[in-house]
Amino acid sequence: MATSTGTISTSAGPLDVSTLVSQLMSAESQSQLTPLTTQASSYNTLISAYGNLKSALSSYQSAIKALTAASFSSQKSSVSNAGTGTSLTTDPFTADINTDASTKILAQKIQSDGVSSGTTFNAGDSIAIKVGTNSPTFVTLQANATLSGVRDAINASKAGVTASIVTDGNGDHLVLESNTGGTANTIKVTSNNTLSRFAYDPSSSTPSAMTQIQAPRDASQAASGSYNVSVSQLAQTQKLSSAGFAPGTTFDKGLLAIKTGTGSTTIIKPTTNTLQGVRDAINASDAGVNATIVSDGTNDHLVITAKNSGAANTIKITGTDNYAAFSFDPSGTLSSPNVTPGQPYSLTNGTLSLKVGDTTTAITLNDANNDGSISLSEVMASINAAGANVTASISNDGSNDHLVLTPTGSAATSAVSLTGTGDYTGLTMSGMGQLLKAQDAKLSIDGVTVTSASNQVENVISGVTLNLAKVTTSADNFTLNISNDTSGVTTAANSFVSAYNTLAKAITSMTQQTPSTTLGESTTSSPLASESSVQNIMTQLRSTLFSSVDGGNGISTLSDIGISFQKDGTLALDATKLSTAATNNFAGIANLFNATDPDTTNTTSSKNGIVTKLQSLLDGILSDSGIIASKTNGLQASLKINQDRQTAVQTRLSNLKDSYTNQFNQLNITLASMASTQSYLTQQLANLPKAS
Repeated sequence: MATSTGTISTSAGPLDVSTLVSQLMSAESQSQLTPLTTQASSYNTLISAYGNLKSALSSYQSAIKALTAASFSSQKSSVSNAGTGTSLTTDPFTADINTDASTKILAQKIQSDGVSSGTTFNAGDSIAIKVGTNSPTFVTLQANATLSGVRDAINASKAGVTASIVTDGNGDHLVLESNTGGTANTIKVTSNNTLSRFAYDPSSSTPSAMTQIQAPRDASQAASGSYNVSVSQLAQTQKLSSAGFAPGTTFDKGLLAIKTGTGSTTIIKPTTNTLQGVRDAINASDAGVNATIVSDGTNDHLVITAKNSGAANTIKITGTDNYAAFSFDPSGTLSSPNVTPGQPYSLTNGTLSLKVGDTTTAITLNDANNDGSISLSEVMASINAAGANVTASISNDGSNDHLVLTPTGSAATSAVSLTGTGDYTGLTMSGMGQLLKAQDAKLSIDGVTVTSASNQVENVISGVTLNLAKVTTSADNFTLNISNDTSGVTTAANSFVSAYNTLAKAITSMTQQTPSTTLGESTTSSPLASESSVQNIMTQLRSTLFSSVDGGNGISTLSDIGISFQKDGTLALDATKLSTAATNNFAGIANLFNATDPDTTNTTSSKNGIVTKLQSLLDGILSDSGIIASKTNGLQASLKINQDRQTAVQTRLSNLKDSYTNQFNQLNITLASMASTQSYLTQQLANLPKAS
């Protein structure tokens, strides 16, 4: 290829090469490149426009997904106090509606009898599983299999159930759970030969080895009505505190055993012997408690709190050696080691020191019987006479006596320890104080006494969770009212209309055509004005909004609740008609929007509500294989072809520019040479002798 010089100016010849080449290339570019750049601009505009359309539809999809079943079937609670007096309780509880598990949908579960370990099920034997109205799925064993193999074959068949195995003292049990909840999705199993024990037909009178362990249940709402509620006691979590330990105290011998509620006993051996090491070891265990350290400014106290509230979640701690200081009995008392009944103690050999909280009292031992020795009863009496806010008593376990200490009065929550020397060494004991005792919440609902381990009380009023905060008094007369929230339905319906109108206006703007008012000028069109894909999407959306829904007991279309189309394509809501529908048929409105066909594959079913259908439709439109993705991918492919063509044209134009430049440069040189020759010949002719 010849190289363009392009720098030859008119001084090299009579031609302006640069201008000539520029004019020629402008003409070439106009005819070859401009149509391609115009086309690329059109593709980019459409790609951007479809991106805006996808954004508008995604926003609409998010708004629709927010309109859950609860949005159109919401209920509300109110609490009133009709008591008399000037010091009535305020806000003793609140009520959360439809948070109680009693209203949630449940799937059916069935379980086989016990299967012995190693039982083999033969190749070729089969089982057929039918869920609801679906066609049965047949599962045939391809080889001899254990119960695990049967489970895996069922799960691989996608029969609409999930198979699992549970084990107890009777062997292994095959459990089948329907993948879809509700009474319409019950399980029926037929089987043969070695698999026959797994047959299950709820309509058959023949006993079956498969039994139902969880009945299917449809979703429901909280039970509307008025309930008289009083609260006599709040649930409480047990909290214990140790005696004070000087910072740096170590615990070199022993271990801890902690049992919370009905849980197993956890043995704890701290890896470091400081109080912090004890705390960390407890928290690292699975003992059902949390441990912290609280300083009173002088000493450190280990505080242990049960993780769960309720009377059943009491803490029992047994410590040995140095860790005996953390012992605690659920009764709140401190009990000495075994004492042989009748055992005497020396009047002069030994002492007793009682520590309650941070106060230490030396016990004056009184020989009331004047027999020269101290009996356990006299030890008890001496402690009681000390006035240390501790009551001493004696218990007998059938063989041995025990000195029992119970903190009372202002010391009722204090840690207590008794230190003996000499003859009294065997009475040494220590333990933690109880800051808070474990207790259940106690309340009355319509005169029925209810207890709960938590202050969140469930399963008492169906669908309602009561959150207890205060104890009521005899002067209070609280009523909890559960009712349908028609205002919530109005809010949801307005949101439904508003979301669609926002989308409709956005798409109208994207497809708008504005006729010119000037004669001869063309119409101004938005990027998507001529796109049939957009019209197709809007047609599908309007068709879904116009569709009918079964099961509404008189409410089957949006027009039945006052929602209709206006001339501009947006929706309008008749508030009066909606209010009347909500009052007369609250459940029908929820069905209209959020009903779901048990056959989830039939997305256009008349058993599906409007919102349910819209969600399926939008999921399809916005999916990776949907209409917008397909259109965008096609435009991007066309743009890639266009860009490749532009690159090829630009290469040709560059080569053509070089060719034009070289040709005109050569012509300029030639013309310059000819001009020089002409000048020379002219001079020579002028110098020739003239004829006389």
